[in-house]
Amino acid sequence: MIQYQAQPPAAPSAPTASCREALTGRMADQMREMAFAGETVSPETLIQRGWTAETVERLSPAAIAQARRQSVRRVER
Repeated sequence: MIQYQAQPPAAPSAPTASCREALTGRMADQMREMAFAGETVSPETLIQRGWTAETVERLSPAAIAQARRQSVRRVER
């Protein structure tokens, strides 16, 4: 007789990012793209790209810090 044992449900390995973290990441990516393209990154240019003024005001400090961290190039010898 064949017996099947159900496996316990796997626990998620890492919690999913919150909406705030996802939006901050998207804004940071857009800031980096603009900077590398030679465009000025300011609240006005982010608003022109589709972000609301409230979102820019609320998320830009964290997005700026994240964009700077991701843009640093480390060279080790």
